[in-house]
Amino acid sequence: MPIISSSGSVKVALSMIRKMKNGYEMEFKTFKKDRGFTISKSGDGELAIKEFGFLNSMTKINENEIDRIIKTAFEREFPRSHEVRYSTRQIK
Repeated sequence: MPIISSSGSVKVALSMIRKMKNGYEMEFKTFKKDRGFTISKSGDGELAIKEFGFLNSMTKINENEIDRIIKTAFEREFPRSHEVRYSTRQIK
């Protein structure tokens, strides 16, 4: 799993998510891999975010809401982290 710095992780994550193709998902985790969230893009272009760690939830969102939701998720799940692990995979 590649690692990005948490200081610029929101900006990097938003650019990667916007470029993500339909049928793929991205997962962001802490160094210990005990908290994080997954964003998946379905065939019709709808995004779903699943948080695990401090908050366990599943939410479907539009492309318009992604900036606010991602920033909030990073603040909630990675409050003291210096590094964020990420991976991309195709949904089966």
